[in-house]
Amino acid sequence: MPTIEKRGEKSFRLVVDIGTKSRRKRKVKTIRIEDPALLKTTKKLRNYLESEWYKFKTEVEAGAYITPHKRTFNMFIEDWEKKYALDHLDDKTRETYEYIMGKEIQPYFGDMYLDEIQPIHILNFLEEYQRENDVSTSSIHARYRIIRDILGRAAEWKIIKENPAENVKRPKQKYNEYEIYTEEEIKEIFMLLDEHAPLRNRVMIKFAFTGGFRRGELLAIDETDLFFDTNEVRIDESLQYTKKKGYRFKDPKSNSFRKVTMPPDVMQEAAILLREIKKNKLLLGELWRGTDKLLLFGGDMGQPQYPTSPNTWWQRFTKRHNIKPGRLHDMRHSHATMLINQIGKVPGLNIKAISQRLGHANVQTTLNIYTHANRESDILVADAINNILKTGTF
Repeated sequence: MPTIEKRGEKSFRLVVDIGTKSRRKRKVKTIRIEDPALLKTTKKLRNYLESEWYKFKTEVEAGAYITPHKRTFNMFIEDWEKKYALDHLDDKTRETYEYIMGKEIQPYFGDMYLDEIQPIHILNFLEEYQRENDVSTSSIHARYRIIRDILGRAAEWKIIKENPAENVKRPKQKYNEYEIYTEEEIKEIFMLLDEHAPLRNRVMIKFAFTGGFRRGELLAIDETDLFFDTNEVRIDESLQYTKKKGYRFKDPKSNSFRKVTMPPDVMQEAAILLREIKKNKLLLGELWRGTDKLLLFGGDMGQPQYPTSPNTWWQRFTKRHNIKPGRLHDMRHSHATMLINQIGKVPGLNIKAISQRLGHANVQTTLNIYTHANRESDILVADAINNILKTGTF
């Protein structure tokens, strides 16, 4: 017979006794009923409480129930990984979470009981991490987000009453000042690429500058994504690498499936590169290591490129030819900034069109990232305002 004790208007205590008379142990769990319909109907309420009691009894007898004040952060992480992370987090995201948690978050919070973690503990952790590592605001924000997400899951599963991270002021994320290449610098880079870079690297860097692709998107482009009759490149996958699973093709970030129109000259070079890849594949025969995709920017034997390889090559190239150093992602930022600077000069070009080309989830993302880096446009705006003050017109 279920033992259920009323503790308050909406509160009930479930009691389960286990063991023999001489070694009897009592497990107690308190639940609150928030549904007014249940509270009004005695029979429905009794059925619900008895159902919860039998679930509780099963957990207790199986040894699966741990009272909240005895569940440590590390103990909960095991549940979180099995019941949430494996099914809901992307492989790369999970790998990042595991690295940050194992190295920084778990050593700090691991032995603390979940219901003892307070907002002040989270604040102290973030301040200590920033002080000892002298890191960017984006790194602080990443650690805050992981803690908030994990404790949020504990609150959702009713293991703790509320998520203490929700009472911590979210660290303000500052977007980094990117290394922006000017139009003149890009022209010079293209000349140097034509003179000194191997065909594959030359086309890859030109694609990055003129298409604004993310690195994973660039490395996933295959023969079927190239439309030479319309000078378009389709983005429907992104290449990802993790230590546990190796290479994997997945949906692009924010489900940013799109087609990007490219300069005809760059597409002509891509066509030449594709012909060279096909010749190389025939030449290598059984030594060819490509997948079922004929990658435009794969390795020498057709295999996917390691994600950091393009940046490594670019750093060497910039050093050798006295070019301003930067990353592959800076080419995407340069592409976006160059387009933003053309708003008002090119008919039909607006922030929405740029956002769609970049594959952003919404226009606000584009504005948040690029308006601060857009010095040239800022000067034009200031000049326009100055003109209004002087003449009353633009």
